[in-house]
Amino acid sequence: MSILIKDFFISYNKDISENYSLYNNEDLTGSEIIIPDENTKIESLRADIAIIGVPEDRNSKNKGCASAPDEIRKELYKLYKPSKINIADLGNLKKGKNVNDTYSALSEIVYECFKNETAVIILGGSKDLTVPVCKAYEKGKKRFNLCVIDSAFNLGDEPDLISPENNLTHIINKNKKLFAYTNIGFQTYYNSPQEINYIKNKYEAIRLGEARTDLFGNEPYIRDADFVVADISSVKMSDAPANINPPVHGFYGEEMCQLAKYAGLSDNVSAFALFEINPEYDIRNRTSALGAQIIWHFIESFYKRKNENDKNIIKKYKKYIVNIEETTEKLVFYKSPKTNRWWVEVPYHVKSNELVYLLSCTFDDYLKAGNNEIPERWWNFYKKLN
Repeated sequence: MSILIKDFFISYNKDISENYSLYNNEDLTGSEIIIPDENTKIESLRADIAIIGVPEDRNSKNKGCASAPDEIRKELYKLYKPSKINIADLGNLKKGKNVNDTYSALSEIVYECFKNETAVIILGGSKDLTVPVCKAYEKGKKRFNLCVIDSAFNLGDEPDLISPENNLTHIINKNKKLFAYTNIGFQTYYNSPQEINYIKNKYEAIRLGEARTDLFGNEPYIRDADFVVADISSVKMSDAPANINPPVHGFYGEEMCQLAKYAGLSDNVSAFALFEINPEYDIRNRTSALGAQIIWHFIESFYKRKNENDKNIIKKYKKYIVNIEETTEKLVFYKSPKTNRWWVEVPYHVKSNELVYLLSCTFDDYLKAGNNEIPERWWNFYKKLN
């Protein structure tokens, strides 16, 4: 099926932007962004990354976040480009007659980009849009991992309505290809004890204090993700006021940029989304500017990827085998000579075949194993796989 850009998108018009004069500067990001002809077919797109604006907030209490995509663009395109880039801005997705129409269109467009080996950056809009992007992964043949940077888990129980407050429930209960879910930065007082126990028993969650104390400790979780979602309400109010309920506590802006950098560096991440910026509550474009810098850091790091996929790691990198005393387990670690990143094998069986899942980890995990301590994350995945 051929999908023309004009059938689904309203193109972003740089000519009418207040920053038009900046686009004549070839050193700026805006001058390098490709605006495809409206008759271009999505399946013929030849870009490393596609930017998709989704001005949708009809199922959200944060009315006004639908206007965020263009405000983020204005700030992003006047930043100096990080490197030679090949990025196409498809424009803003046309709103469907109802929200479900928007969801269906977004899912189909993202899936077509994936088939074309084009990564996507999604500018929201409200975070219920996480659900249709996950459906795009579900259409593929492989299971996928989801990582969400958010202060809340969003486990509401309305079965007939997808909303920002219950989007994770819909993903966990209905998406057959979801393998692993990680929350980074949850705040205890925004989540019930029952929700926290549920997530920690079945998935992975890092509390805000822990995530901020060891920011690099979040990198393996993000590295293993296919889809990374950043909710701007996970950033503290002083750095990102543009939300109907901005939190007093949260990540600093520069910390969120660092997390976006980890996502860009990951060879697995094929979609990165930024949701819930509401320009109506912004102060001197502070939050839109931060959103632009978050996206900029993802793009910069994307072009520094090292092609460290499972096959290359296992075949080319040196093994570090650690025997755990009083058990039969041998933990096999790998270290990248290019990036100093670490991985560990998690063995599992499919029928009579012995296989390994390559799990991202840290040097500290290797040291723990050397002290006869099985890393908690390894053990969680071992139980999940076996």
